[in-house]
Amino acid sequence: MKNDNLKKIILYVFASTGAVLFLLAVFAINKGNKFIKAGTILEIIGANLVITIGLFLTHKIEFRFAIFEFLLDIGFMMTVIVLSGALFNWYSTIPIWVPLVIVLAVYILFYLLDIVRVHRDIKEINKLLQKLKEKENNPVS
Repeated sequence: MKNDNLKKIILYVFASTGAVLFLLAVFAINKGNKFIKAGTILEIIGANLVITIGLFLTHKIEFRFAIFEFLLDIGFMMTVIVLSGALFNWYSTIPIWVPLVIVLAVYILFYLLDIVRVHRDIKEINKLLQKLKEKENNPVS
């Protein structure tokens, strides 16, 4: 695995873990819980690591329609969360829908941030292309 890919995976794991923990804390506070167990944090990091590596691998698959990629992502993430919840006994303290909604919300947030980043990059590339085109049309003698 390339160094850049490893950096992206680590960054995404910790960013998504932070977002999940924030939403989990909001849910817990609303339900009257005042703490999250340290073990739960490590379990969430592990689940996010599996999700991130899985998404990294599934994004190497080319789909004709983007909706199939989206559905594969959602299905994969939900499967990992359901299995992680069963493995780590999360469902004894929270309903099964809570981690599913949290993960879906984080995925949508990151997806929207990705769209904003891509649009910003496209805008920058178009500006550079325009400058190059102007330079070619108006050569300095």
